[in-house]
Amino acid sequence: MGPMHTAGGRETIEAQLKDAVDRGARVLAGGKRLSGEPFDRGFFFEPTVITDVPWEARVWREETFGPLMPIARVKSLDEAIERANDSEFGLGSSVFTRDIKKAQQTIDRLDVGYAWINQVNLVAYDELPFGGTKHSGFGKEHGIEVLDFYTEEKSVVMGGI
Repeated sequence: MGPMHTAGGRETIEAQLKDAVDRGARVLAGGKRLSGEPFDRGFFFEPTVITDVPWEARVWREETFGPLMPIARVKSLDEAIERANDSEFGLGSSVFTRDIKKAQQTIDRLDVGYAWINQVNLVAYDELPFGGTKHSGFGKEHGIEVLDFYTEEKSVVMGGI
């Protein structure tokens, strides 16, 4: 894994992690900056997994664009979908299941712009529109749908010239 893009991005991840731990979360892996050569030349942060994260923690309430993964245990698919939708963001989701009916339920009910089933976001396909819902981004990119976002149609009516 390479470095994060900016120092500010890394600082945000560190603040989200600190907030979660201060609220009782447990760090299962990672949790700190990498240092020494060659890490001092970039904004490196260890891939980090946390659990027992209270629902009020920033990591659940803000978009996390870095190597910080909170894990929550839920009792049912309904609870998982309810918790996922209880956010002002909705960029994308990854759902892992062997049950095609449950996969379809999550596709239908999750309020996100992009859904991966049994995959993670490694590729956004150019032929599919990519973008979020709610406060995740502005419009879509990729796909022919992008033309509606990046263009302004004009109607013209002419009489005899």
